[in-house]
Amino acid sequence: MGVGHHTRYVSAARQLVFGTPESSADAVGEIESEGFQQSYDILKREDMNYYGSAKAVVSKLYSEGQFSMALQPCNFTLMMLHGIMGIDTQGATGADLRTFSELAVSSNTQLPVFTFFVGRDDTEHIFPGQVIESISVSASIGEYAMMTVNTVGPKQSSSTGTLATVVPTYTGDAAHFQKAYVQFEGAASTSSYSALVQSVDFEIKTNRDIDNTYNLASDTCTRPAPPTMREISGSLTFHKALLSTEVSNEVYFDELMAGTGSLINPTGTDPALSILFEVDTNNFIRFDFNKLIYEMPETSVSGRDSQTMTVNFHALYDLGDQNQMMSINAKSSDGVADYDAL
Repeated sequence: MGVGHHTRYVSAARQLVFGTPESSADAVGEIESEGFQQSYDILKREDMNYYGSAKAVVSKLYSEGQFSMALQPCNFTLMMLHGIMGIDTQGATGADLRTFSELAVSSNTQLPVFTFFVGRDDTEHIFPGQVIESISVSASIGEYAMMTVNTVGPKQSSSTGTLATVVPTYTGDAAHFQKAYVQFEGAASTSSYSALVQSVDFEIKTNRDIDNTYNLASDTCTRPAPPTMREISGSLTFHKALLSTEVSNEVYFDELMAGTGSLINPTGTDPALSILFEVDTNNFIRFDFNKLIYEMPETSVSGRDSQTMTVNFHALYDLGDQNQMMSINAKSSDGVADYDAL
């Protein structure tokens, strides 16, 4: 055990030049657990002179990161959300109100790149050039809402950095199940939500192509790993099997079984599914998915468990109305960070 948990941390900085790590962090997260690690491939030569390989070299070097934290509208969380969305728009009602939207199809702008600083008791480990591979969010009864972030990038630049004395600037709490609101075919709010949802989880994936970041004469990535096909999927669990006579806009068993109500694409600005995580009126994050297709529900009963219904969903590109798959609205009392990166 180290001298104190203040020497354990994950902080991040927007990286301006891909090959050059930043020297200090822009924000520090309240992280529950982390797992940043450098890896490399090994090339072994085989020839007929020996019965086993006699020569080998270290090949491509890269690093991957993973960390989990309670979902809260702090600067660190919003930096990560910007890292997977790309566009940060300040709202007209205040600098602390922001909308994150996806980069346009025709845009040449890159998604943000970060340097991560990881404090581990004795030294600071530095991982530059990291891009967001995926973000997962989950909420269930009796728990804090949780966010898990996965990153990928070039090799680690240092394992002997001087530890920083980092203190998070956000003083509020995280979102938990009592203030998690799910709404169907409309924006979720504290007064407009479904009372039937027991848990929700979803994952946003960019499917980075790490193999397409190397060139000859280099042992590690020379550019950010480009995103490929974006995938957004998740699941909803209801505390009962929903029938057509018992719901308003929630998806129900009969329409999904018939395949007639699987595709949901409201006209205008209404999302197909909206999930609000609120701490208070000045601190919240809302995820809006514009167009969804649902899978067949899964439901079962046993002698000691009550019946529930779980429905998986996939977000689709909303062509015409929103011209994106999702957007995020957030408000934070944690000052005004500069989320723009490389």
